[in-house]
Amino acid sequence: MAGTDRLIGPFRKSIHPQEVLPPINPAPDLKHEMFELDGGKVIFEKDVAITMRDGVKLYADIYRPAARIAERTPSLVFWSPFGKHGAVPRALFKNMGVDFDKLSPYTFFELPDPFLWCSQYHYSFVRVDPRATWWSEGTEATYFSPQEGRDGYDVVEWAALQPWSTGDIGWGAVSYYAMSAYQTAALNPPHLKALLLWEGISDIYREVNCVGGIPSVPFQYLWMNLTGQGLGRSEDHAAVSLDHPLFDEFWQSKVVDWAKIDIPTLSVTGWSSLALHLRGTIEAWKGLSSKDKWLLVHAGREWSEYYKPAGIEKQKEFWDHFLKRKENSVSTWPTVQLDVRRSADESVRKNWTNFPPPSNLTTFYLRADGNLVLQPSTVDASHAAFKSHRADSTISFDYTFDKETEITGHASLTVFVQCTEFPDVDLFVALQKLDAEGKEVKFWNSSQFIEAPASLGWLRLSHRELDETRSTPERPYHTHQKRQWVRPCDIVEAQVELWPSSTVWQAGETMRVSINGRGFLNEENRTQVRTPVHSWGDVRVWFGGDYGSRLLAPIV
Repeated sequence: MAGTDRLIGPFRKSIHPQEVLPPINPAPDLKHEMFELDGGKVIFEKDVAITMRDGVKLYADIYRPAARIAERTPSLVFWSPFGKHGAVPRALFKNMGVDFDKLSPYTFFELPDPFLWCSQYHYSFVRVDPRATWWSEGTEATYFSPQEGRDGYDVVEWAALQPWSTGDIGWGAVSYYAMSAYQTAALNPPHLKALLLWEGISDIYREVNCVGGIPSVPFQYLWMNLTGQGLGRSEDHAAVSLDHPLFDEFWQSKVVDWAKIDIPTLSVTGWSSLALHLRGTIEAWKGLSSKDKWLLVHAGREWSEYYKPAGIEKQKEFWDHFLKRKENSVSTWPTVQLDVRRSADESVRKNWTNFPPPSNLTTFYLRADGNLVLQPSTVDASHAAFKSHRADSTISFDYTFDKETEITGHASLTVFVQCTEFPDVDLFVALQKLDAEGKEVKFWNSSQFIEAPASLGWLRLSHRELDETRSTPERPYHTHQKRQWVRPCDIVEAQVELWPSSTVWQAGETMRVSINGRGFLNEENRTQVRTPVHSWGDVRVWFGGDYGSRLLAPIV
């Protein structure tokens, strides 16, 4: 493993909780108070101090049903640096398919509605500001860290002992509220009974900070502008990808052994969550040792699916089954449910027993005429080239299906690459669907835009080294532990991981593989992999002869 003596950092001075930058909402004064909400049906207890094993106090807001409705309830823990008071305003998420008018004003970013869940469903909420965030004590705020795991353990056990608690604790909501579960659950707190992981990155280096080894600093800077509030220092994820460019002990400390988690888990993600939650939700789900685990991959958007009636009902069924021991539909759920997409708004849900589902791994070879073919080329080697520093320079290869074809699961692209003017290149790969008229069919990208291809892949060529023990032909696994620079005369082989997908092509529709050096999505969309120009000049992709550049795709 690449060596480092820094398991934390770099840090930056936190922003005072009441001196935040717009549009973030400042924290109210730290004061323990109790209010009645929702016509007296919900008790809101503000700024409850929870003491950690080292004496540090974290502050939580507690929402629970009034005693006349339910004296003791299961509790759901919600943990993130986004501010238990609702620091992230709803106005930032107007175009994400969520009907906020149907949610109470206390329904904050990526969280369930306490009015619904407390007064009608009879659960209590424990919303926590983690160590050194907002008013919570501590000197350093770290994210996805072992310290968060230990603190989470203490919060779970504290919640279980409260007079309004049955002792049955669940953890999880959307994004960070799911991601924070891994470190705590791997420690097996006795009263943590179930996890609901709705879009949960589980390896932040490979899935968001340095996807394919490419540092995505603009997104991290955006993320840090939503976080980093407190009275001490905050781990700076806008700088950390540059300070730790390889997968070292720092990044490893943020990835748990998923097999240590053996409690019931519902994992949900969307094919749209590219360079965000898709890969990590699936990888963690595969690694869990729980005998009760379910995976749903939908065709919609991150937040809208969570707040739709069907999404809320699925959450309720899950929590009721494992925290209230109710017999319901959970016992009949398919282990895996996958939405197979035809377009952004048309899909069919299929049931499976595992992920990926059984498939026929099919090889499509890149050919000089711009086509994909099922047999390796018998002609001499040749190449196609793109200019790595230009967003408008792309090479593409097509295959038109003569019958309906479904591709579901992991895919990979093997390419033989020559960098003629720079010792490295960022490879951006798109697996695209073209209709019978040759127009690209685009899909949802995260929560706002219909702009994504069927799948995407990324690789910084110098990071091409594989972990042979964890790689498979359709899912290469890169070590990201050393750089392998290339000379102008070198033609090197690289395997690009394409993120999981599920898409149907009709007869007469075309599958296209496109490669460039700058990416395929809206350049103003900072949630996607964005980095300063890392390479320059012509990059050649070779095929034919000794160079079997090829796509490996799972046909179901």
